[in-house]
Amino acid sequence: MKFKGIITSLFVVGTLASCAPAITVKYDYDPKVNVRQFSTYRIEADRQRNADPIVGSNLNQRRIADALDQSLKARGYKPVTQGEADLIVRFFMDSKDKQQIQSNNMYSPYSWWYGGMGNNVYSRQYEENRVVVNVSDARTNDIIWQGWATGQLNTRNKERDRDQAFRETVTSIMKNFPESAGQDYGAAR
Repeated sequence: MKFKGIITSLFVVGTLASCAPAITVKYDYDPKVNVRQFSTYRIEADRQRNADPIVGSNLNQRRIADALDQSLKARGYKPVTQGEADLIVRFFMDSKDKQQIQSNNMYSPYSWWYGGMGNNVYSRQYEENRVVVNVSDARTNDIIWQGWATGQLNTRNKERDRDQAFRETVTSIMKNFPESAGQDYGAAR
């Protein structure tokens, strides 16, 4: 009986884990750019792309900007409020309605005997969010680094949980950015 309970518990945990929202993080960069030349930054929300009233709200923009600021300071970059910055860090969020369809075929070699086979189809509607961070050379306005995360960010019910979800997402994106001002991409890995 104890073994049966363990198997049941593992099945329930596995089922719940498969339904949990996963965040996928990716990045890209220009390998020809010498990152050692940059030491200051300015953060800007991309106003045109943050048009969604919920995902692109000022509240979520502040969450992302604060997390970006903490991450860049931790890597040795310095914020610039007045004057020219070396880097312009622009970000935006968007969302899409998605549908996941899963089929559990209950085929058995004896299904012909029982009068057919069972096939259960499940459908789930959800909102997929994306956070995109573009880091540009302020002199040329060319993107030199881009990171993005895709997944379900707005599923948390409590504001504190959402704050943590956005902070963790931005931290996951920025962990691929060079560790400190004065380091190039090869040294950051």
